[in-house]
Amino acid sequence: MKSPIKELFVSALLYLPLCFFIWFYAAPLLVMPAKWLAAMVMQLWQPDLFNGIEQQRFMFHVQTLIFPQDYNGQAAKLAVLDVTVNPMKYGYGLAVFSGLAVSVPNLTLIAKLIQLIVGFMVISLIQANGVFWETCKSLLFSGGGDAFQAINDTGISHNLVAAMYQMSYLIIPAVVPIVIWVFLNRCFIEEITQYNKGLDKQN
Repeated sequence: MKSPIKELFVSALLYLPLCFFIWFYAAPLLVMPAKWLAAMVMQLWQPDLFNGIEQQRFMFHVQTLIFPQDYNGQAAKLAVLDVTVNPMKYGYGLAVFSGLAVSVPNLTLIAKLIQLIVGFMVISLIQANGVFWETCKSLLFSGGGDAFQAINDTGISHNLVAAMYQMSYLIIPAVVPIVIWVFLNRCFIEEITQYNKGLDKQN
């Protein structure tokens, strides 16, 4: 009997580099849903503060309606304050999830495609979440006095912004894709469990 764990390992070893290659070079297209989601949430939350997101390749430039003061304390309404965010650092789980999804033994092509679609949707949400909290963090803690006051006036907790930024950067992108993969492949996980139990009985 073939070891399902060995099959998964060998297949993932072959597919993961390809998935990372595709993920990186298709990034301008793959991050577009995250841009739309993040822009929609920001403008629904504070329409007088955010003016949308401009995309350059895979980088986002969050456009605000904050007009920084000049050095003399007068309103210098010549340019607004923008925040640059890299959504890729929240989306690397897509490459990992895709490599694992296509590597599951005995999974039909349709099932693999469904899993890839589900994974893409979930990770787009993760990226949008990361973009939102990083934007708030940047405006609050490193955007200057006007940006700080603009975010402070929304009433959002400073501690919440800091905590959610840390979670959206360090924890959620790494953990959630694996949890989703395990949930979608419960039958395969049970197969691995049964296989290991069979090995234990033989020993």
